[in-house]
Amino acid sequence: MITVITAPSYLTVQDLGRTGHRAAGVPPSGVMDPRTVRTLNRRVGNAPSAAVLEWAVSGGTLLFAASTVIAVGGADVDGTAAGIPLRRDTTYTMPPGSELHVDRLTGGRFLYVAVRGGIDTPLVLGSRSTNTTAGFGGVEGRRLRRGDVLPIGAARSHSGWTCDESVRSAPRRGYDDVIVRITRGPQHHMFDSASWATLLDTVYTVSPASDRMGYRLDGPALHHTADAALPSEPTCVGAVQIPNGGTPIVLMPDGPTMGGYPKMAVVVQADLGLLAQRLPGAPVRFTLIDQE
Repeated sequence: MITVITAPSYLTVQDLGRTGHRAAGVPPSGVMDPRTVRTLNRRVGNAPSAAVLEWAVSGGTLLFAASTVIAVGGADVDGTAAGIPLRRDTTYTMPPGSELHVDRLTGGRFLYVAVRGGIDTPLVLGSRSTNTTAGFGGVEGRRLRRGDVLPIGAARSHSGWTCDESVRSAPRRGYDDVIVRITRGPQHHMFDSASWATLLDTVYTVSPASDRMGYRLDGPALHHTADAALPSEPTCVGAVQIPNGGTPIVLMPDGPTMGGYPKMAVVVQADLGLLAQRLPGAPVRFTLIDQE
């Protein structure tokens, strides 16, 4: 069991998200940085889809009742695990009664804590991910708070996935690289060469008005060659929508499943976590790749 002793401003249970329900209007939810979470789950011997804790904004403290192994990654932090200084992308053995304590996040936006066996909250539509907007998944569909107790699942053996119980750092993933790869979206033809040049040559910044539903990017407006009010159609995570104001919005895991704004581009899935880890005010630049 894990007990929340001091809750950070943002802490939820997430996994790789729920699939097969977009037609019913249910977004996938799930972690904002899947690449990091797959790596952390591998390090503690979990399946890639095991539920983890997604942590942001401020510090906090978790108490581990039984001996277990955790892996911490994503954002850089100041803090300790069982009294050992925290390092990103590192595993720790947590004795009974030990604490994971985070003073503050110092780089990146989301910290992840993977626990051997995974966080064992109930499945909702095939996933343990928390959707705070709809109020389901995780623990009562909400952010975790002081006093919450989280069950840990039984450790299982997964082919090709081994548990490394040593305190060891993996190669660091830097957040100075701000180039995010995109492909052309379904309405790419609604933007002329000048708008494409603007999108690809501009260093945008992440707006404070960004969350798990979508990241709004501040910078020059992009202009449509036709009316932006289109019939609603399915969207996907990573779609770069351009509303009438011309400000790009990148849809994120809790974003809408339908939309009528032109989708100029789509962020490559492997780069979604890199974008998600950008703090408000951080720069972002796009590069176009061939879909072949």
